[in-house]
Order: sequence, then structure tokens, then C-alpha cells
Amino acid sequence: MNFKLLLTILPLLSGLASSAQTDPVSEPKKFGITFKGFVKSDYWYDTRQVVNSREELFLFYPKGVLPDKNGKDINAEDYVNFSPVTSRLTGIITTPDAFGAKATGVIEADFSGVTNDDINGFRLRHAYGKLRWKNAELLFGQFWHPMFVTEVFPNVISLNTGAPFQPFIRNPQISYTRWFGKLNVSLTALSQRDNVNDGPSGMKAIYLRNALVPNIHLQAQYKSGAHVLGVAGDWKKIRPRMTNAFNALAPETVSGLSAMAYWKYTRGNLVWRCKSIYGQNLTDHLLLGGYAVHSLDTLTDQQTYVPTNHLFLWGNIQYGKKIQTGLFVGFAKNFGTGSVNTGKYYARGADIAYLYRIAPSVSWISGPVQVSFEPEYTVAAYGTPDAYGVVQNAAEVANLRLLLTFFYFF
Repeated sequence: MNFKLLLTILPLLSGLASSAQTDPVSEPKKFGITFKGFVKSDYWYDTRQVVNSREELFLFYPKGVLPDKNGKDINAEDYVNFSPVTSRLTGIITTPDAFGAKATGVIEADFSGVTNDDINGFRLRHAYGKLRWKNAELLFGQFWHPMFVTEVFPNVISLNTGAPFQPFIRNPQISYTRWFGKLNVSLTALSQRDNVNDGPSGMKAIYLRNALVPNIHLQAQYKSGAHVLGVAGDWKKIRPRMTNAFNALAPETVSGLSAMAYWKYTRGNLVWRCKSIYGQNLTDHLLLGGYAVHSLDTLTDQQTYVPTNHLFLWGNIQYGKKIQTGLFVGFAKNFGTGSVNTGKYYARGADIAYLYRIAPSVSWISGPVQVSFEPEYTVAAYGTPDAYGVVQNAAEVANLRLLLTFFYFF
């Protein structure tokens, strides 16, 4: 008999024998994996070239003015593209209890790759397990950073999900949450994988790893009726270099401290959401910011660093069921480095004084199909950072994205 056929038949025979001997009244709960997800296709037009990721599908903000030899702005040219790469597959895993807790897990991927060069690559999004006791939960694996806040994030159509005003970041982590009635408190330790900081070697995860301390996050969340409220603090330390130009160890590090508050209100088909963050060195969150070289000894190549400071605010309103309307408004402000720097930055948008975005949307939903339209108007004010990183003489440039998206959920 064919060996592969035998391997296929034996488990089936075993399963039949087992089910024949099982009392249907006391049949055990079935465990395994079930799949869900969606097929998604985006069609968009930009009035300007944009700072982006994933073939410009993930929009941050418009590019600054770039004159050609005749003084015309190269970045003022239009752009159009279609893409299905964010179609997604999610596996929901259920297993018997473990350590007296309900055990579940998720593994999820899409086709957007890790970088633009990897477009169409099958890319891991989430892979985690959870142990849930009566008043506590342990999560381990890769999941959203707690600053994303799965309870309170913008309901927009664009893949950017509100970035660069709302954090967009997934991390390997271990997180413990404890419930105290309507209040829960979580403590999370995180590493980096795809979402990383900038530095002398480019965008790398090694800066956090070489600092030997994980990113630490503490959050408290309160739920009562129609309201969800939360506050959080986040601390991260990175080591930009292992050695300096003279091949001597470079132990200097830079730390970033961030604070966050958020609120959601739900009443029938109406949902309000808002969040504020004042943060340092949040490049890895796909937000503005990073750090700068604070001082440099030219004889020894010893460097010290100082983080940038940014304020991020957004609000989002959503209404409807079969026909959903929404409005997203975001604002980000650059407050510089707080102390003098040399002008050398490892940051996103160090020459941007502020950003804002207005994005209304409408979605038509019929069974498993959703059709959505979203005009997204984003403005960036470019200028020149002074010695303290505060951008001077800023001038605005704008982009209007017209986005049409089809979803087929399964």
C-alpha cells in the first residue's frame, strides 16, 4: 500500500474507532483551529507624492517640496495604485485548559511582506497564546503593543489605522493583566521585531536588544457601561552603537518616556473614540520622532543622545450599521529635543513642525461584503530645526488621498 495513503487513513480509522466508543452524552469538547479573515482590495489616488510604506498603501504624510532644475516641485506629481496585499488569514486556536486557566491562541498573517522589497510575502502579524483565569490573564507571543489599545483605536478605512497620530506597532512580548472589578491593570515587557527604532545602522531591532532591558509598559483601564477609559506610562531604552569610529566600545544609551490617556463612548450605533500621547523616541510606533546626537567629542568619538518630544492627539466618531459613516481628525506637534543637539537626527519627521489630518468615510455593508470610500486630507508643515530641535519657518504641504476599498469577510 502507498505509504502516504496509509498515513492518511490511519488517523481517520483511529478517529472513527474513538467516536464509536464515546458516549454522546459525555462527548468531550472539541478543540483545534478555525480560520477567519478577509479578502481586501484597495484602490487609491494621491494628489502628491507621500512618505509611505508597502507600495504607498500605508500613508504617513505628504513629502516636502523638492525642486527640479527648473524650480518645479517634483513631489507635487499625482500617484495612483491598486493593491490586494493586505488580505488576511487568522487562525483561532482552542485547547484544553492549562494551569487552571482557559487556554487560547491566535496566529495571523497577511501578504504585505515585512518591507517594500518583500511585497506579496506571507508576513506574520500576530502569534500568541493566552491563559485566562477568573481575575487574571497571561499573554505571550507577538501582539499589538499596549499603546495601540485594542479597545480604543480609530475605525478608519486606510491601512495606516490613524498613524502617524495613532501608534501602529506589534511586538514580541509577555503581558500580565489583573482585574479588580471594572478596573484592570496590565504590566508588559516587550522586544522588537518588525517595528524598530532608527540609528547609525539604519532601522534595526538591535538597538533595544543591546540595551539589555525590554520596553516596559504599565496601563490601567476602567470599563463602566458605555465608557472605556485608560491611562498608561511607557519606558524604553536603546543603545545606538556597540563601538565607535575608533573601534572602542560605545556604551551610551538613550531613554524615552511616554504617557497616554484615552476614552471611548458607545451608545447604540454611535461610537466616540479619542486618545492623547506625549512621547519620546516613538519611531518604532510609526509616529513622528526619535532622537538626536546631544554632544560629540571629536577626539574620542564619544556621543551622548537626547530624545525628541511630540504630542499626538486624535478623535474619531462612527455611526451606523448597514451604512456606516465616520470622521477621523488627528494632530501632531513637534516640541524638539528639550536641550541643545548637534543637528544629527535618527528620527521620523525631524523637520516637521506639525501634522494634521481630516478623514471622513462611508461604508456600505451587505452580508460578508463591505464597500468603503474615504477621502483622507493630510497636511505636513516642513521647516528647519533649530539647535533645540524646534522647527522654524514651517510651510505647509498637503495631500488628498481618495481611497476605495472592498472587503469580503469569511
